[in-house]
Amino acid sequence: MDSIAVEGLANVRDLGGMKRSDGTATPGGVFIRSEKLDDVTETGWQQLRDLGVRTVIDLRHPEERAGGIPMGFSHVLIDLDGDDRTFWDIYETDDRCCTPLYYAPHLGAHPELMGAVLKTIAQARSGAVLFHCASGWDRTGFVSAVLLKAIGVTTEAAVDDYMRSYFNDEAMMLLHNRRSDVEERLAVLRRYGHTPRSAFAQAYESIDIGRFLDAAKASTATGKALGTWRGALEA
Repeated sequence: MDSIAVEGLANVRDLGGMKRSDGTATPGGVFIRSEKLDDVTETGWQQLRDLGVRTVIDLRHPEERAGGIPMGFSHVLIDLDGDDRTFWDIYETDDRCCTPLYYAPHLGAHPELMGAVLKTIAQARSGAVLFHCASGWDRTGFVSAVLLKAIGVTTEAAVDDYMRSYFNDEAMMLLHNRRSDVEERLAVLRRYGHTPRSAFAQAYESIDIGRFLDAAKASTATGKALGTWRGALEA
């Protein structure tokens, strides 16, 4: 993954430069992941423009959203979690909601929600797409996992990208006065016999892109955009 600097962001990175199973690397300037954009400065917004970002997808709940973004960016709001309390009451009660252990069950229960994100990506205007949640960790990591799996990024490389959110926790605290409860996350994972690496790897390897696209009733255009990273790769 390519390191980038954006004033007002601490957990941001380009998904380019990651090893694929065929030995090639993911193209840069296509997808950027981050935490909330509420603290991005004027300089930071210009840095995002210079990186080619033209579309921003906010994955948060409506009640989490604050502030806006400057003119010139397309701004799309999608609640990736959804409001199915039958699902979330289980995963919030035992705290798996803050780990990759909910990814596969969520994809199975509500493929249409991830499908909506991918449809937006497929239809986005020319330029890089930035997607974010609050900490740039769980929901953002979930979308990243699907995007990376779709073009054959190795499990090791995908796990390494996920782990960078753990390493960025101190920077998140300094910038946003917001911690991501690392010790609590680790304790939850231990209860289920996992480390962060093993939990993400299990979730990542369980993603079946073809089956998911069928379940999400994704269009051919969405499938092609996913498999080519918006045309950055050969079909």
